[in-house]
Amino acid sequence: MPAIALIRRARPEDRAALAALVAEADALHARLQPGYFRAVAKGPSPEEWGKRLAAADQAVFVAELADGVVVGLAHVLIYDTPAVAMMVPKRRGHIDNVIVIERMRQQGLGRQLLAAAADFARDAGARELLLTVWAGNDAGEQFYAALGFHHVSTVLGRDL
Repeated sequence: MPAIALIRRARPEDRAALAALVAEADALHARLQPGYFRAVAKGPSPEEWGKRLAAADQAVFVAELADGVVVGLAHVLIYDTPAVAMMVPKRRGHIDNVIVIERMRQQGLGRQLLAAAADFARDAGARELLLTVWAGNDAGEQFYAALGFHHVSTVLGRDL
């Protein structure tokens, strides 16, 4: 049975829950790409969370269960591509993070969070929604593909 959760804008009092969710994502990224991510990341400072929550060009949404427990988040930023010769200028939304705690996955919360982020981006004039999935996150790629996301670019790297 799908989880019943309220999807709402994050508030300053959610910072501890947001930090715990980001720590879970950071741990996944460190497992997938240990040469790129630290195993223990501090995450955004309280000041940075304050800026994110107050900014007009970004939004953080949370999934909150009936008992008040925050079990997921989506962070979306709005930006305009530069007017350079090779790119079509347009306003885009960028999903910085979508995180649902492991025990609540596969219940539709990620879809609901992404829908809220997409609505915010659309309302802000964005014509496209982008995100990054790190190599090895097969479940993430499948999830996003099921929601209509497709490959736009591939970033390659090597050690020097």
